[in-house]
Amino acid sequence: MGLFWGVLTPLVIAAVTAWLTTQSQLRKLREERKFDYSVETAIIHLLESPDYKKRSLKKIKRHLRGFPDDDTLRQALVRAGAVAFGGEGDDEMWGLLSRNREDVK
Repeated sequence: MGLFWGVLTPLVIAAVTAWLTTQSQLRKLREERKFDYSVETAIIHLLESPDYKKRSLKKIKRHLRGFPDDDTLRQALVRAGAVAFGGEGDDEMWGLLSRNREDVK
């Protein structure tokens, strides 16, 4: 009987430790992704406006501040399901692919 507990105890401790480590990592990952989810939700809300099928990158930047550079914002736009379109002059226009399929060639 002593051998049984000698083997079982380390297995239980290892299983509990593994479970606690996994839970901790999941919590950390959820926190990291919460910001990304919030950004994507805000982008979708901006680009689903019934008044505008597309918005300029300049206008999007006015509403979503805090990105270190334009490329980081562009990556967030793509993750949210947006695609880029040429605008008048140097304007870079963005719209949700789901609302602008006819303009994608």
